[in-house]
Amino acid sequence: MVNTLDTLNLNNENYILPFLWMRGEEENVIREEIARIYECGIKGICVEARPHPDFSGPGWWHDLDIVMEEAKQRGMRVWVLDDAHFPTGYANGLIEKKYLNRKKTYINYNTLDILGAQNEVSVHISPMLKPKSSWLDIGKPIDKEEQKNNKLLSVVAAKLVTDGIISEELIDLTDRVEGDFLTFILPEGPWRLFVVYETKTDGGNPKYINMIDEDSVSTQLEAVYEPHFQRYQDEFGKTFAGFFSDEPAFGNVIGFDFNESIGRKDMPLPWSEEAKNMLSDALGEKWGMYLPYLWSSTDEMNLCVHTRYTYMDIVTVLYEKNFSKQLGQWCEERNVEYIGHVIEDNDQHSRLGSGAGHFFRALSGQHMSGIDVIGGQVIFGGAGLERRGVFKGDGEFYHYTLGKLGSSYGHLDPKKKGRTMCELFGAYGWKLGVRDMKYILDHLIVRGINYLVPHAFSMREYPDFDCPPHFYARGHNPQFKHFAYLMRYANRLCHIFNGGVHVAPAAVLYHGESEWTGEYMKMQKPARVLTENQIDFDFVSIDMLNDLGSYNGKVESNALHINGEVFKCLVIPYSQYITKELAAFIKHANGLEIIFVDGRPEGISNVVDGQEVSDLLKVVENCKVVGLNELTSVLKAEGVFDIQLRQPFKDLTYYHYKKENDIYMFQNEAAHETFSGEIELPVGESAIVYNVLESTFENLQVKKDNGKFIIHLELRPYESCVVIVSNEAHAGEFRDYRSFSMKFSECRETLDLSEDWNYSFVKNIEYPNFGEVKQMKELVPISKEYPTFTGIIKYEKTIELEEVPKQGILTFENIYEAVEIWINEEYVGMKVCPPYVFEVENYLREGTNTIRVEVATTLDRDRFNHPEPPFIVWHDAIDPTGMFGKITLFL
Repeated sequence: MVNTLDTLNLNNENYILPFLWMRGEEENVIREEIARIYECGIKGICVEARPHPDFSGPGWWHDLDIVMEEAKQRGMRVWVLDDAHFPTGYANGLIEKKYLNRKKTYINYNTLDILGAQNEVSVHISPMLKPKSSWLDIGKPIDKEEQKNNKLLSVVAAKLVTDGIISEELIDLTDRVEGDFLTFILPEGPWRLFVVYETKTDGGNPKYINMIDEDSVSTQLEAVYEPHFQRYQDEFGKTFAGFFSDEPAFGNVIGFDFNESIGRKDMPLPWSEEAKNMLSDALGEKWGMYLPYLWSSTDEMNLCVHTRYTYMDIVTVLYEKNFSKQLGQWCEERNVEYIGHVIEDNDQHSRLGSGAGHFFRALSGQHMSGIDVIGGQVIFGGAGLERRGVFKGDGEFYHYTLGKLGSSYGHLDPKKKGRTMCELFGAYGWKLGVRDMKYILDHLIVRGINYLVPHAFSMREYPDFDCPPHFYARGHNPQFKHFAYLMRYANRLCHIFNGGVHVAPAAVLYHGESEWTGEYMKMQKPARVLTENQIDFDFVSIDMLNDLGSYNGKVESNALHINGEVFKCLVIPYSQYITKELAAFIKHANGLEIIFVDGRPEGISNVVDGQEVSDLLKVVENCKVVGLNELTSVLKAEGVFDIQLRQPFKDLTYYHYKKENDIYMFQNEAAHETFSGEIELPVGESAIVYNVLESTFENLQVKKDNGKFIIHLELRPYESCVVIVSNEAHAGEFRDYRSFSMKFSECRETLDLSEDWNYSFVKNIEYPNFGEVKQMKELVPISKEYPTFTGIIKYEKTIELEEVPKQGILTFENIYEAVEIWINEEYVGMKVCPPYVFEVENYLREGTNTIRVEVATTLDRDRFNHPEPPFIVWHDAIDPTGMFGKITLFL
């Protein structure tokens, strides 16, 4: 039996480690900010040096000593973001200062077109071992000395077919190069000459480490990890918890275009001596001749697909081995943990550039899985909608895939121990208050996220233009105490969903390898239809299926078992090519239901022999092919589901977790529509509803219908709850669950309290010294008269009651956005988001009753009182402030 008190008494467990930005502040400021973090019920900190002027220098150690001392006294744990600059990989400048030979290495190419069947011609090769330039490049910094070290890898002639497409009948001309010149004759027809070379100058930031070179990555350890170990080794594994990598990437190009997909974007590619040796082993002695396929498509696509897959497989394996695992192993050996995340945005998780090529391999060495949700990725009411800010964003990916991608690795990799971290809230702007923070939290936790890195606590004097919101803002944030309330809620909720096993009926194949090779369906497509039909899932990678033993996995009794989870089927989004490893898994799947969505594959990406390809493709002939729109109906007909709704409601999301008991979380993600309906559960004679935000329990009635256990829930927009399957004796300890609709229906009369309120307001920094009291006949937003005010608005009203009511429900139509109320000077409670409904019968009395309402705004409108920031990420509608609309007392 679950101990319900355990959900309230966290036994000092902590699941939150917010960023604390370090800029070299005064000692008293650092100590005060840590005290404010601790006030929020938070017992972890991730210190970030991005703005600090002296990372790993005397100033840094002075400041970090203060942090460590405060943390140790308070029983808090400290994580360190592992570099001086964003993203991780700068190695605190040590590449530039000490190891120029360890700079990033790339392969790049130049071409020239030539007509064959003419006289012998010559090509000057040396100028082709560097990027083309023009008068537009005059004045741009070019490392001409380093360019002299560029190395020729191959010269290949390819028959030009049409529109840049070449034939796979290549001619290797590399051995025809003598000195600086190539001399040759080509057969009849148009040809394209590819000159491929190795360079350290053509790609991304030259001050960064090479992620696929072991020695280069060791620079990160030397520059950051080792100095922290030398200073704090006695606290490693105690107060010092570990290191956090922030968005490390291949970095073969500069910027964040989110489109650096192999073969789809023309760009220099990551390279190292180890990558060259592995590619040579994989492709054979003619490996250099195949290099043009990395950039140019061919008529046949057989060798082209094989080369691209082989290259991406190699560089992502090397990223895993040389970066992720090297850092993770170093931490393990010193009793600390390694966490963080890569860039996932817009499918960048399977691409080069600002990506890391393969989500699962990139995080392999980490001790938690990790993602981030910042800058408007997840927004209330925005399911599936395109995001428009600095970059266009794939809302379908953010809403239906991002959270599940992170939590899947946390669930399935034994090293992660069921834990997935999310960096969240940063760069949403001051418009983001606790109302939408609550929604984002629920959105993530109902998808399996159970560790949180709120972004950020900034100690710079307000206003700090750097990626707001900032939770304390040097005392200026009117919602700081409401944020603290929300963090205690988040800790309770994360506590519930740690230490158990996720239950999901379906596995969906990760699409990374499919993108490297040909046409493919993004995994968010099946993820969306499954989510909207309450069929839960985890994403699995081909690596997991190919090495089930390392993931405590097996295929048994027609089911896929991975690290304690049991999947009834494997869903494979359409992929033009699959790997031989996936084909082998399908061949030996022992009755597991395998469904291809929208079509079977046409080829094998890492096999070129035609007969072998044909033989491997035969194993998929017996697999079912289902159209995307029919997927959920087919799965439900075959019993591949966990819960069912009696009436469809696409915006109800759920999470099933098993500890001592079966536990479910439900969230209504609709912007306007209330969910009120019956839910079929597979187990549960009795159940308890836990309202985690207010920490209350209710006995939830369970009825049986043809062997099904059925509960009825009502959830309005922004609402969520946890349902704990229990026994009748335990559930009977609590009052019966009643929805607000039921409670309203039992009320006999209503009082309209919408008019005649006194009001006053105060800046948060001056609270509780409210100013002049004014009267408002009809409630309207305060922003109508005071458009730039932000702070606390106090409303007061007196009402008369003829008798003490047996019940009382006070409702507010519109509040922006956090609110506390007092009745007869007794504190009733706080709400951080809709619905703004309070049960007040225990506070009302016969005769005169006073009501006091305090509404906390965001700091959004205060920006108009300050100079415009140096950059604007996007344009947002501005919310009103205060309370307005209908206010009703139900009696």
